[in-house]
Amino acid sequence: MTGKLTDIGLKNRNVRRSEEFELYICKGFSGEIVRAFVSSELTLEEAIPTIADQIGYFSPDWEKIGLYNLTHDFEYKSGERFSDTRTEHGDLIMMADGAACHKKG
Repeated sequence: MTGKLTDIGLKNRNVRRSEEFELYICKGFSGEIVRAFVSSELTLEEAIPTIADQIGYFSPDWEKIGLYNLTHDFEYKSGERFSDTRTEHGDLIMMADGAACHKKG
């Protein structure tokens, strides 16, 4: 699935709505931290390509990308929506290939 900002109603990124999270994404592949906007109703699988579009990252295999919330110390699980997690505006999220963002132990 390739999500585009216009496909999910986030075309005007400067307007933050209550159902959106403004997140800071740490690119695990470069260490750069960038801002992204994500709908609270997106699942992990929908959010990864949406975030990638905003931060200019492409992966041939989205299933190998993981997200970890560094602010609240938890890993996002497959199928869960952001609204069902402890995600808040301004959280710092690690986005990385493979197991690089998975918590050990």
